[in-house]
Amino acid sequence: MKRLILLCLLALSTILTTVAQTSPAPKTYTYLIFHKLAPGMTIQDALPVEREWKAINQATVDEGNLIGWHMMVKQMSSNPNQSEYDYVTCIVSNEMAIKGASAAAMTKIYGDSVQTRMASLQKRDRQTAPVVKMEIWKNLDTQFGPAFGPGKTGTVVVDFMRLRDPSIDWTKAMALMKQAASAQVGQNQLGGWGFSALLLPNGSEKGYGFAVARPMTNTKVMSTLADPKGTDAQKQINKTFEVVRQEVFRFEQYTIRPNAAK
Repeated sequence: MKRLILLCLLALSTILTTVAQTSPAPKTYTYLIFHKLAPGMTIQDALPVEREWKAINQATVDEGNLIGWHMMVKQMSSNPNQSEYDYVTCIVSNEMAIKGASAAAMTKIYGDSVQTRMASLQKRDRQTAPVVKMEIWKNLDTQFGPAFGPGKTGTVVVDFMRLRDPSIDWTKAMALMKQAASAQVGQNQLGGWGFSALLLPNGSEKGYGFAVARPMTNTKVMSTLADPKGTDAQKQINKTFEVVRQEVFRFEQYTIRPNAAK
């Protein structure tokens, strides 16, 4: 009887372990906030403003209200309208909402002049690099390796994509992309990989509804990746998705999660 109970416990342990390994990762949300520099302004003018936002968002991350915040400066884009925006700030949250720092945290940053200092920050933000558009994305799947982290992967290539056939089951192509990315992450060619779906605002005139982000040390990595048309898996991906815009960003500022390796 004892042996039977032991075998049952071992079987239950194996089942629970398998379920834990195969369960999908919790979904998160990313707010993309696009900024266009005011006439005569440069990224150097925007940095003091964004560093101040970074301090506020770091306090929010420390309190567990946000996953993270970062600033990405556009380096290249296939968009013919190169002047559409200059940089993006990103807020990553566990829910489809943006939570701020507590009153105590804000007082620690600004003392007894929180309202005055915040009004000044918001005014300088609008004057330096006003927001020209915002998007909310649901992060459906991610893959990160030891080469990913603050200060390690300074470049990120983002493919904005659409379905070639809206009725097709795109999850199979997503799985193939993750499989290929896992191999590249394992070889330290990529720091990570993320697949997201656009939630708001979403419409056919946008031209895209999905995005794949690939953080890397620099764009030289692109030359070492597999030929985009050279594998059966990639051919299946190309049949499912069309890249309608590709953009290259540089990570400029970012928060750090508590206890994260620096």
